Amino acid sequence: MSLDYIRGIVSGKKARYVDPDHAVDLDLVYVTDRIIIMGWPASGWAGTYRNKKSDVLQFLDKRHEGKYWVWNLCPLYENAYSSASMHDRVSRYPFPDHHPPPLQLLPLAVREMTGWLAGESDRIAIIHCKAGKGRSGTLLCSYMLSLAELPGPPGMELSYSKPDRAKLAGRERKGEGWIAVGHGNEISEIQVSSEPETEGGLAVPSQLSRTASSATTISATDSSASIQVDSYQPIDIGDETPITSSGQYDRRDGKVDSVFKLHSSRRMKPSSTGRGVSIPSQRRWCRYVNLVFSQRAPACYHDPASKIRIKSITLFLHPPTGWQKPIAKLVIGGDGGQGKAWVSIARYDDEYVKELAAKGDVSGSEAAITWGGVGGEGKYDTHKMFRSCGKLTAVDPPSGIETTDDLVAHHVVPTSDLVLERGREFRMKFHLGSLPLGWAWMIPAFHLPEPVHAQTHTLRFPKSQIDFAIGPGAAIHHIDVCVEEVPKEQGASTAPLMSEREEEEAGMDDGKGEKVKEDGE
Repeated sequence: MSLDYIRGIVSGKKARYVDPDHAVDLDLVYVTDRIIIMGWPASGWAGTYRNKKSDVLQFLDKRHEGKYWVWNLCPLYENAYSSASMHDRVSRYPFPDHHPPPLQLLPLAVREMTGWLAGESDRIAIIHCKAGKGRSGTLLCSYMLSLAELPGPPGMELSYSKPDRAKLAGRERKGEGWIAVGHGNEISEIQVSSEPETEGGLAVPSQLSRTASSATTISATDSSASIQVDSYQPIDIGDETPITSSGQYDRRDGKVDSVFKLHSSRRMKPSSTGRGVSIPSQRRWCRYVNLVFSQRAPACYHDPASKIRIKSITLFLHPPTGWQKPIAKLVIGGDGGQGKAWVSIARYDDEYVKELAAKGDVSGSEAAITWGGVGGEGKYDTHKMFRSCGKLTAVDPPSGIETTDDLVAHHVVPTSDLVLERGREFRMKFHLGSLPLGWAWMIPAFHLPEPVHAQTHTLRFPKSQIDFAIGPGAAIHHIDVCVEEVPKEQGASTAPLMSEREEEEAGMDDGKGEKVKEDGE
């Protein structure tokens, strides 16, 4: 059995670069003529089912010798290799698989990509994580959202394999504005449209011209294309509601959606129904970074003294039915298989986030480029990069919580005062007994109105906005998160991060239950 066949199975629903005439079959794709996304360049046993590093190097050295640079998003504890093994053309911006990064990391990586590509017109940027999908897509979309002009899909022959070029050459031309996606027998064409919304096509906003220019710069969205607001308007947790709603104003110019579509149309096979950046929290991060780059982020995002207190979280779950009941009771315990819900709260290492923030102001483009990345010798990524800072456990739901016959409410409250910075990321991981249900990351500042003394807010996460709500998590209908503004004069302290021992003693070993598989991975 060919190893390429095995590698194709591992790639799943992601497009590959296949060229039998030149013995090339790689988990790699040109998203634009100058940006490549690929899977991890592996060696040893892993090289039998993922991109073999020597094959990747041969491909890059033959096509782009001396003109490529690699952005590696894998932590050292996950998939490590030396920069020297890739001709010292690697920058490390590590963050964990299936999660978004500290938001401060993305502008730093984008600045370096911008500086590299602006140097010479034939330079190539290569992004990879493990599978080359979620984390890579998050950085790629962040980069494209930083541009004043949206780059088009590949137009150069070099960006398509020989069989794909031949297949396209034999097809009847449909006119201008059609591009090829996929490869081999699965190649198809989609139309680039100037309309903001195009069913089955790639929408490019009329005010954002397509360009193949090498002049890529971080800049705010042009004022004519921006949605100007007198004061900050919070955005919705998700992006399913129409762009005409107030919580979707950041998407109205079409830029965010067009970037997502471009990435997905190139990275995923035409037969895939998934989105390239399919993890809800990572998509949320792209919307955050778009607001940061267009200078529309809330002022409190930059204010560490602005804080909120988590008051409660309520999980609304579908109860087990039929054959599920005895299994749920056996696995979860009493309460008719409902068990006791609890939630862990975590955030990234504070020193890591401070170090990232110190490398440059994320709201502008004046800071120096961080050549080589931020990973260094592995001070923050040889072990888990975020830790718990709080726990919520079950109490009887208050009388005001409405339920229906097909929904059960699990109400949890903090075991101790749980104060968090408005402008910092945190993760909520949801559990039912011993079973993980999924998790969600957020930065409160982007979803809350301007602070008002002691005001409370309820943020609703539909199931579609919970990361990996699969298996037991499929029971989720929605989750409500209640937070309270903390007046600055109170001087409340942010909940400290726990040590690994404290996490274990509190029963919050967050490493468990995270071995999940993303669509197309």
